[in-house]
Amino acid sequence: MVSTRAILTLTSTTLITVLVYINIHAIQRDDSRRNSALGSYYQGNNPLLKVLGQSISSSLGGRSDNSYAYRDNSSFEVEELDESDKSRVKDLEEKIPLLNSFVGELEAKIDSLSNKLESSITEDAEQKNIFAESNKEDRQKVSRKIEEEEVKNLTGYNVLLLYADDWSHHTLSSFHKNTTTKPILQTPILDALAEDGIRFTHNCVTTSVCWVSRATLFTGQYMSRHNTTEPCCWSGIEKPRGGLKEAPLNWNELSVYELLAKHGYYVGHAGKWGVYMPWPKNIAFSREEDGWHYRQMGDKVWHITEKNEADALRFLVTRPRDRPFFLNVAFYATHAVDHDIRQYLPQNKSMSLYADDIIPIPPTGTDEAWKKMPYFFGEQNEGRRRWRKRFQNYALHQTMMKNYYRMASEVDSACGVILEELRRQDALDNTFIIFTTDNGNFHSEHGLADKWYPHEESIRVPLIIRDPRMKEETRGTTNDAFTLNIDLAPTILGAAGISPPKKFMGRDISQIYLTRSAYSTWRTEFFYEHPASKPDPNTIPASEALVRKNYKYMYWPSYKYEQLFDLVKDPGELEDIFNSTDPGIVSIKNEMKKRFAELKKLVKSDEIITL
Repeated sequence: MVSTRAILTLTSTTLITVLVYINIHAIQRDDSRRNSALGSYYQGNNPLLKVLGQSISSSLGGRSDNSYAYRDNSSFEVEELDESDKSRVKDLEEKIPLLNSFVGELEAKIDSLSNKLESSITEDAEQKNIFAESNKEDRQKVSRKIEEEEVKNLTGYNVLLLYADDWSHHTLSSFHKNTTTKPILQTPILDALAEDGIRFTHNCVTTSVCWVSRATLFTGQYMSRHNTTEPCCWSGIEKPRGGLKEAPLNWNELSVYELLAKHGYYVGHAGKWGVYMPWPKNIAFSREEDGWHYRQMGDKVWHITEKNEADALRFLVTRPRDRPFFLNVAFYATHAVDHDIRQYLPQNKSMSLYADDIIPIPPTGTDEAWKKMPYFFGEQNEGRRRWRKRFQNYALHQTMMKNYYRMASEVDSACGVILEELRRQDALDNTFIIFTTDNGNFHSEHGLADKWYPHEESIRVPLIIRDPRMKEETRGTTNDAFTLNIDLAPTILGAAGISPPKKFMGRDISQIYLTRSAYSTWRTEFFYEHPASKPDPNTIPASEALVRKNYKYMYWPSYKYEQLFDLVKDPGELEDIFNSTDPGIVSIKNEMKKRFAELKKLVKSDEIITL
């Protein structure tokens, strides 16, 4: 019998040779595209391409091919080929004809060996009467049929997730498009992405904190189901060598990364993981950066957004072109470095941005609003402690918010560079793109900083989707459906054509804009949960809520304290009407308490549900 190892060895050699061949020609092809006349490409009405043309292509003239332009016309060197690298590439190019001949010979030998092996295996199988097991054959037929159906349903779309950190819903300048408020913060790339896609105005998270929200992204489940309640590890804290003792149940079964990889996707992650669990990250590319704004690596001092961008480009440039990809660019910005008194450290080149602007204090960023918080919100509260670091006085507020805005604009620019690379590869129109974030942020509202609690600033976050399947009349629109972060995993799998696991709790958001009927049956409320901090629950008290567009019921379980807010009359959530004697308010309160209990029970149960 022919040695299987011999065939595997020859096959491996062939694959390596072909990969060298492909990479050389990919470089040549991409160089040709970059050197083409970009101006004609941007003619037309596509808002995203127009902005990419303005912010990227105008800077390319006279630049080296490995230099990527930012919006302010500065540049960032990703990888510089030295003379030895260029010499090696030239040597490889000269060997291409020989490699072609060698590959042909290897293919002929492999075909011959495969035929001999197949013949030998068949004879052996007949002797042992293996194929007489009809029940096994039937199972194999069923299995093959299922696999064929799954493959047939795959769309072939790439999926790009641009996942920022600590962005409230109004951090996007496009949020203010139809309001009387003129935005100071500018995010032109993301605004253009929204103009070429759809922006969801009432997108929320089910738990407003980094690691829980990311675990929900990975598993499509509420915190109560995926059980990721421990903060390990964040803000640069060293991770334990052995990881945690055990992963939450069902992580391997539910992880969107694993599911995409199993269906042939080339899967990558660049940036913040946010959770550290002993589950196999079955992905081809992983570059984790978390907890810092500036760090020296080798001879270069990196800003973390620069590093996130560079790692994303490295993934896109080196990915195999014969497979669809999924990439999560998990930006650390605009997260603060909590232990640094400066908190927000933008790139030096951004310091001129917003220098002459005056950042307004939010209407609820007052001492009066702080005093209206529940009685157990004292000066020891973590949100209040961080407020003192960032917003305690007017000058400090101006400094912090300007640096926060600068970091947001840097993320916007990085998104432009990444999208330009997709366009350069002719992959933009075959890529499903999402921009969103893990949680919102208090910027002095209610006398607080950061997140955690069920208020609008904390739970409501941006969501933009650009979908190749989207009808032209949908592009540039907004939608006020209650979309949630439990919807991200089924939406990503849906774009790939992969059926979501039954244990996913969310819905495929694309149903809203691809079908006429989905919006009318979409959720109109949701349950919110957040655990208490450990070891002192007074630092971050546990919170729960039933959230609707017109009313919000809050429950603080450690204190059995209840609140009710009329979001139409009181969007700032200042006037608690829970103790109102108005019959209409009493009726609403009682109905919401009942519904809150029902949803809470469902979320915390093991029942298979779609919310």
